[in-house]
Amino acid sequence: MTGMNRIYKEFGIALDGLKKGLFEIAITMSENTQIAKLLYQIFELEKKIDKLYVKTGQRVHELHHLSFAEILNNDDIKGHINKIKAIHLDICRLEKEINLLREERVKSKLEELKRYMRRGGFTIEELIVEQNSEVTDKYIGELKLPHGAIIIAVIHHEMFNIPQEGLKLTDRDRVFILSPTDAVKEAAALFSSSFSSSGSSSGSSSGKLT
Repeated sequence: MTGMNRIYKEFGIALDGLKKGLFEIAITMSENTQIAKLLYQIFELEKKIDKLYVKTGQRVHELHHLSFAEILNNDDIKGHINKIKAIHLDICRLEKEINLLREERVKSKLEELKRYMRRGGFTIEELIVEQNSEVTDKYIGELKLPHGAIIIAVIHHEMFNIPQEGLKLTDRDRVFILSPTDAVKEAAALFSSSFSSSGSSSGSSSGKLT
């Protein structure tokens, strides 16, 4: 049994070394080393939390003869719990930093994409499905979009969706369309309930992203 415990211990150390190695590779090769470093910090903090949980469990077992209230008031238990809470706060802070960095990366990539789209005569539009519009209660596969226009994303019931032919559009859905610039008004007309044949209110349901 001692031999097995030793194997498990060595195997655990080997796995930790492998994980650390992978994170170090990520730090070296990642396009954004800041994010990779923050992820590694979170990984290390989570390991500390795991150790504290083990220590807490061991201490609770040692104090099992006491009442629940006495166990909670034990200095060791309170110390472990406070440390766990503090580490969780650090992890939350790091996660917020990561989200901000990722948002900046996305913005940068979107700006680059928009430059290329403008050069090619394309734009991305956010169109709102208005009540009684041409697309209301229609499946994406049924829509007759202008030539060159395609749906690239749908916010349906507050959930992001990659467009599928079987997805039905409902009132207030947000639809993102990649379209030639000269076809934007025609596309917007399909989503607007107030669009007249003369096109006087064209684009009233759209929000240009470029």
